[in-house]
Amino acid sequence: MLMIALLAVLMLGANRGYAEQPPFPCHPNPNADQDMAAVAARGDIASLPAPLQSQIVRIAGRPHSQLPTQAFNEADGASQLFQYYLLDTNGFEPNVFTTIFPGVNDHVQLTAAGTNCGLPTIGTVRVVLEPKPDLPTDPNDPRAFIDVFTEIQLSRNRLGSSTLRTAVYGRIPR
Repeated sequence: MLMIALLAVLMLGANRGYAEQPPFPCHPNPNADQDMAAVAARGDIASLPAPLQSQIVRIAGRPHSQLPTQAFNEADGASQLFQYYLLDTNGFEPNVFTTIFPGVNDHVQLTAAGTNCGLPTIGTVRVVLEPKPDLPTDPNDPRAFIDVFTEIQLSRNRLGSSTLRTAVYGRIPR
């Protein structure tokens, strides 16, 4: 029995990953492990595809102003995820707004996004269909009720961090 409990703890820990924290003098997330565990265990996250779940849990572990938005079913049936996007700044060409270039911008006040304290900006977009009564359940039907949840986490410079959140609810009228 002890072996099964230990194995479960190891598997849950491996699924959560590690918390990315910015170097000093930027502010880390002192509750990273608890935040990651809480988000990973949420009903709206636990059943998502592994890459999406991993990215949302990753956002929870980084410095943030609030945890990723919790998606609640608005209909009797479960929401149906039909699209998702994983966003990050890897592969973007360095520029003066995101990178310090010695002799060019190393003595200027950083922009609101700063240099992200060395962490890449990451995000997710979840697009779900709400199976409401008397509405289509085909996400391709413009009369279907679609929710869009966007999480974009960027670490600011010495000032702290910010997480941009949007939630778009509703349906396209006929």
